[in-house]
Amino acid sequence: MSLFKPDWAFIRRHTLLPSLSAIGAVTTLVLALWAHDFHHVRFLELHANQNAVHSDYDALLSQRRLIDRYHRRYQKFHELGFIGRESRLDWVETLRTTAAEGQLPRLSYSIEPQLGVTAPVASGQGGDDIQIRVSRLQLDMGLIHELDLLRFFDALQSKAPGLIKVNQCDIVFEGENSNASADANLSAVCTAEIFSVITSDVAGEAI
Repeated sequence: MSLFKPDWAFIRRHTLLPSLSAIGAVTTLVLALWAHDFHHVRFLELHANQNAVHSDYDALLSQRRLIDRYHRRYQKFHELGFIGRESRLDWVETLRTTAAEGQLPRLSYSIEPQLGVTAPVASGQGGDDIQIRVSRLQLDMGLIHELDLLRFFDALQSKAPGLIKVNQCDIVFEGENSNASADANLSAVCTAEIFSVITSDVAGEAI
C-alpha cells in the first residue's frame, strides 16, 4: 500500500469549485474581450456614419444658404426686369416719361430687334436653361446741360426693365447740329444695349 496514494474524493471536493470558478472567469474574460471588440467595431461604424451625416448636413446647410442667396438675387433681377421677357412697350413708355421728367428739349430713339448673346464665360450650372438677349438702342437727345445726360441715364436705369449698358455718347453744340432745337444747348447721340435673361420658366418672345 502506497503512503502517497491520492485521495481523489478530497481533491475533487476542494478543487472542483476553484476550477469551475477559473473556467467561468476565463470564459467571461473571453466573452468580454469578444464583446468589447464587437462593440468597438460597431462604435467605429456608427461614429463614421455620424460624421458622414454631419458632413451631409453641413453640405445641405451650405447649399441651402447658396439657394437662398441666389434666390434673393434672382428675385431682385426679376423685379428689375433683367429676368423675363423684354417689353418694348415698357421701354418706350419709360423713355418718354424719363425724358419728360428730365425736361429734355428733344428725344428720338430706335430699338433694334432683340438678339441672342453668347456669354463670355460658360456656366455648367445653367446650360440651355439660361439665354441672354440684347437689344441695341440708339438715342438722339437735346440737352440743356451735360448733367442732363447723366441724370437721364441714371433715371432710365432705375426705372426701365432690364439692364442697360451705355456704349458711346457723342455730344456737340446745337449750333453744329442740323437737328438743332431752339430750347437745347447741346445734342447727344448715344448707343446703348438693353440686356435681359430668359430662364426655362419664362417665355422668351419679345413684345
